[in-house]
Amino acid sequence: MVRVAGEVDAMTVRELKHEIAVGLALATPPAPVVVDLTDVDFFAAAGLNELHRGHLAAKAAGVPLRVVASHRHVLRPFEISGLDQEITPCPTLAEALVVHTPRGLRRFALPAT
Repeated sequence: MVRVAGEVDAMTVRELKHEIAVGLALATPPAPVVVDLTDVDFFAAAGLNELHRGHLAAKAAGVPLRVVASHRHVLRPFEISGLDQEITPCPTLAEALVVHTPRGLRRFALPAT
């Protein structure tokens, strides 16, 4: 899981890019890579672009990419850009960890830290 806090903009997006890449490298399908934006104070276009790149890379790898976001300052850029049509933000971490499989719903636990 990728936890993000503070501001996501052109100055900090490299960290997000790195963490998503690590998450994808460690992912075991069908478990999702979850990007938790709950503690983000500001979310700029650079963050949207990186999430879109991460989404495309995850899709190519057969790994779901989920985003947790519930604050308007994060959700509004998703809506304006149309990214919410490709990545539907989940309001809670619990919802992001549920995966629809051919055999029904499956909930994944977070690894112990």
